[in-house]
Amino acid sequence: MPAVQRRKILAVVTHLHPNGKHEHGCVFVLSEKPARVHAVPGQFVVEHAFPVVDGFSISMSQARRATMDLSSPPPSAGFPASQVRTELTVTINPGHDSPFAPITLQTNDTPGLRKILDECKRLKEVFAAETEDDYDFEPFGWVGPYISENALPPLLSAIPPDLRKIKKPVHTRLSPASAGLPGNDVSDIEVVREDWMRRKVEQELFARADKASLKIRIGTFNVNGKLPSQDLSAWVRGQPDRPASNFIPPLKEISPLSMGEVQKNPMEEKLEALRLNDSHESSHTPDAASSITTLASFATTKPPTDVHTEDSTTPSLVGDVAEDPEDPDLLVLGFQELDLSAEALLYSTKTTREDAWCMAVFAGLGEKAILYEKLVSKQLVGMLLVLIVKKRLRTSFSEIKTTSVGAGIMGIMGNKGATAVRLLFTPRPSSAKPAEHEGKPTTLTFVNSHLAAFDEMFEKRNADFHDLSQRLFFDSGIVADDSTFSSSSYGAPSAQMSVFQSDALFWLVSDLNYRITLPDADVRTLLASDELKEENISTLRRFDQLTIAMRSRKAFEDFTEQPISHPPSYRFSAGVLTDSLGYDLKRKPAWTDRILHLTASAATVKQSSYTSHPTITMSDHRPVSADFEVTVPVNSVTEYENFVERLWRSVSSAEYVDDRPRVRVDPTSIDFSRVSYQRSVTRTLSIENSGKVPCAYRFVSQAPGADPCPAWLRIDSMTGLVLPGETAHITLTIYIDNPTASRLNLGQTRLEETLVLHTALGRDHFVALTGEYERTCFATSMNWLVRLPGPVRDVKSPTDILPEDRGVNAPREIMRLVNWLMSNATHVEGLFLTRGDERRVQQARPRWPLLSPMPCCSS
Repeated sequence: MPAVQRRKILAVVTHLHPNGKHEHGCVFVLSEKPARVHAVPGQFVVEHAFPVVDGFSISMSQARRATMDLSSPPPSAGFPASQVRTELTVTINPGHDSPFAPITLQTNDTPGLRKILDECKRLKEVFAAETEDDYDFEPFGWVGPYISENALPPLLSAIPPDLRKIKKPVHTRLSPASAGLPGNDVSDIEVVREDWMRRKVEQELFARADKASLKIRIGTFNVNGKLPSQDLSAWVRGQPDRPASNFIPPLKEISPLSMGEVQKNPMEEKLEALRLNDSHESSHTPDAASSITTLASFATTKPPTDVHTEDSTTPSLVGDVAEDPEDPDLLVLGFQELDLSAEALLYSTKTTREDAWCMAVFAGLGEKAILYEKLVSKQLVGMLLVLIVKKRLRTSFSEIKTTSVGAGIMGIMGNKGATAVRLLFTPRPSSAKPAEHEGKPTTLTFVNSHLAAFDEMFEKRNADFHDLSQRLFFDSGIVADDSTFSSSSYGAPSAQMSVFQSDALFWLVSDLNYRITLPDADVRTLLASDELKEENISTLRRFDQLTIAMRSRKAFEDFTEQPISHPPSYRFSAGVLTDSLGYDLKRKPAWTDRILHLTASAATVKQSSYTSHPTITMSDHRPVSADFEVTVPVNSVTEYENFVERLWRSVSSAEYVDDRPRVRVDPTSIDFSRVSYQRSVTRTLSIENSGKVPCAYRFVSQAPGADPCPAWLRIDSMTGLVLPGETAHITLTIYIDNPTASRLNLGQTRLEETLVLHTALGRDHFVALTGEYERTCFATSMNWLVRLPGPVRDVKSPTDILPEDRGVNAPREIMRLVNWLMSNATHVEGLFLTRGDERRVQQARPRWPLLSPMPCCSS
């Protein structure tokens, strides 16, 4: 493929303020219009705009290779053949305080570059002679029309945003700032604006659109190098209690005393026949295995583009096969340890084991197999990811991409690592919509990973996850915006897409190998107990390494996993060294096989099942499956683009305007009155935009490094954007949780705080908060309770508590509670095992403890 050169133009634009006293300049980098941006007029667009300020600089060096032509159009047809054209590398550094990163370009237009440097030097001297007090306007606001007119709204990018980024609260992604010390307001406006646009699209466009659902069944199975020898219908059809009958011909019965004949797995015989490419017809009567082979061959080899074409090789079926509404539209199956041979680890391109397992999967679908076909697969040594789709939905999937990364021996071998598939799902329009309706697609990504084994490799598994997250990329096919490449290269480099740049990411077909951090005997005792089975599973979950890693944000941060209710899926054994549940005595049981997901707010994911399949016993793992329903809005591409562009026009130049944002904050003083433990008290704060430009706001801390608000306060909109003439209402909630109550019970009960509301490119506004906390005996240590001179509400200050040597033997509150229980509740079964009525607890808590006798409540 020949190289596609992308010519860029470097230009200096100067602006004289209407008062004639201030002159500023900006270096523009213009690039040829990307082909995918059809709405941008003209041949060139402004790709970068660097204000010429104190820290701005341009440096040069001799280039090692030609990568880009920045030459201005010559007055004649071109340079003389004998003219020497020196190529230079030009680095533009916008300065340390700039939100923009330096860029590097190449040029051989030395005269033009000299003019650029001279003009930049003059503009820097002019800027250095001015101070901020010389003007009451944004000095580079005039750049806005150049940027906003040709800029591409982030929401129209062909690549979705990174899920890891948009899952973080917006205020945590802004620059550091505090009262009187604003951060990088320009970059903050960009972040707040993108989030505001995304919310507007979801609330005003997606909310009123029709919805389309996609049912997905995802399964993971570590097959331990085995070939299929059991019926997989329990797994692929979502029937966990279905017995796993043999789908292969019955084995020839032999005497256990006869060792003269070793029986072979019939699937091995079938694979051997495939390897030898045996084309002759079998002489025996077709049996179950041969019919399954025919069915799987039809399902996996039929071209995807012929899904609506009748095929003479279609197996004959008894009667019509009707779809069940509960049938999955898409099957995503991940296998691990498919092949444990040394040959597969070093180099192998054979697909015989993949074919065998696909054969078994279609056989497990039974009569429904005719409704499905294989969409795509990706294998890396023993890891295999297979997607099977309903034939009638095949045309709804497009731009299917695959990738894989090894993370095993030496950090690169494929015995550990991941395979991934990315695709676009475009919902079919309703019959009321025109046939040419082009729907907005949703990006789905599936990852099948196999991480480091053994209990002690917990940190290695976390490191493997982060390593795979950084290395799992798809080729987007879109030319990178800032790419530089040699004229002798084979093509322009394309932008790389992370697996996290998706609308819905399912990291679910994976042998994650996380273990349980409890002694082996304790794990087996809890699993073997028939009583309190759910409680025992819940107890084990608290010591599950993956749960701990997610809770501590060491791995799989922001991912969602439905609470596990099935027994551990590893490790089972068919030998004599097993416990009563079939677990291997040499390995502690663990939930090594897991299914997680991470989604953007535009796509709704509802999980309906999460279970293992204990009837499939061919491996030391039990397969695990989960059912999901992904619901997405049905909007046309044109409708979506028009809506986004309309929003963009209203806010695109917010950071490049002469007018400063102006807002009115009301009220500036808020009293929450009395505040009790675990009872929410709310107030409302209003922000009215009284100016002429969009205003981005954020709450900042009073001092550098501090939190914007105290632990007892919740602000529902820490950041936001308000259009001129509009008003934003912010809910402030005081909620005293256990850690906060424990601290307030021992200290002052007066709640006082001053919030700092910063408007980007504007001023700070201050809001005073007050409240009075009512002390409680809850969330308080026994050591403090025994030193109370009376009811906790009577304590006026921490100095009122008694010395340690004058404390009572036991807290009065505990003694009164025990006495009441002994008199009134000894007959209640499961008193300490069943959670109480939360509504009644909330009603009783503010009145407890009282000196009067406790009321008798019905059990």
